Amino acid sequence: MWLAAYEIAGACALLAAALVWPLLARRGYVTGLAERLGRLPPALLALRARPVWIHAASVGEARATSSLVKRLRQVHPDVPIVFSTTTATGRAVAETELAPDGVTLLPVDALGIAGRALRRVRPRCLVLIETEIWPGLVRGANRLGVPVLVLSGRLSPRALRRYRWAAPLFRAVLVRVEGFGMQSDADAERVIALGAPPERVRVTGSLKQATRAAEHGPVPLSGLANRRLLVAASTQPGEESFVLDACRELWDVFGDLVLLIAPRRPERFDEVEDLVARSGLRYQRRSRVDRDVARETRVVLLDSIGELPRFYPAAAAVFVGGTVAAMGGHNLLEPAAYGKAVAFGPHTSNVADAARALRDQGGGHEVHAPGDLTHLWRRILANPPEGQLIGERARAVVASGVAALERNWEVLEPFVCPTGDSALPDNLSEV
Repeated sequence: MWLAAYEIAGACALLAAALVWPLLARRGYVTGLAERLGRLPPALLALRARPVWIHAASVGEARATSSLVKRLRQVHPDVPIVFSTTTATGRAVAETELAPDGVTLLPVDALGIAGRALRRVRPRCLVLIETEIWPGLVRGANRLGVPVLVLSGRLSPRALRRYRWAAPLFRAVLVRVEGFGMQSDADAERVIALGAPPERVRVTGSLKQATRAAEHGPVPLSGLANRRLLVAASTQPGEESFVLDACRELWDVFGDLVLLIAPRRPERFDEVEDLVARSGLRYQRRSRVDRDVARETRVVLLDSIGELPRFYPAAAAVFVGGTVAAMGGHNLLEPAAYGKAVAFGPHTSNVADAARALRDQGGGHEVHAPGDLTHLWRRILANPPEGQLIGERARAVVASGVAALERNWEVLEPFVCPTGDSALPDNLSEV
């Protein structure tokens, strides 16, 4: 009954979306519309064997699976990997950095659209990363006999309160999941309270703790190599002003300082540019830098997709967004993997374990006001060895999480089933 009610609500939401179509189009929410409506890319319909289908929300969650994807390829090279994401930016990163056998935006979770997409691909298992529990998707997999797993799962207290208004719906969904690998004891307790069968829940840690620093060439923009670089990563509304205010005193002391701002959402690039322009600071957009970053430039707006990690090796320190804005926080461990001192605000419910570990080990600092960030960054810029020491402590936090990959892998591998069902029926694409 609750799943049927969810389907009806989804149909109403689609109708409402159609009524405000021009607004959605202007804000970029109709990107990849064909895929969202279930038209799968040809690569997903031409697989040599039944794939493992991994679904992640966006960029950070997609990148967090890199070690898991690598393990899958090493242990089961004949098993294809299909990847889906909720956001277009996540799709772009998954396609370029993870190179799966097929990638798509997640089809709409209503009117059976997601279920039909699963039926055409018929994966051997469906892996949901973190909190991507979509009732229609899970129900569709269950009807096909496709096992569903949650890996690196998390459920914040705030999310639990939000989901409890529809507790019977989520209980009906969670009992259809074969295995839960949750990030912490608290996450495990919360998902059980929401309706997950306790015997299927275990604590595996976060795949983001298994993050590895990728090998990169030189910094993508010439003109930065010999300058002090600070990075504001995955910023949300209000956080660009926060870091600009934090840097104003620093520019008086460190004349060669450059602040790189990377907004979380591409649709905000123009908005952030307007903000920086109004500040009176000299700035350049990444997409408009023909050659070198000019000597007088103080702010670079990173308006490209998937390029942020290439700047981390050159950074003196990193601020991670979604933490001053009350968004719950974005991936703190990615810059930590590069040995960078990490700063973040107080709103870290989505990354609570990582924030706690970074604070406890001295690799990260919580800031509440621009002045706090100014003080931290001034120390690091004035004393590079201190910044390196903080960065090494941050890297050690990431290194201590390597076991998270092994524990998540133990949940997944029994469902990969590398033999006996690898061949696809000839007419599968016509199902």
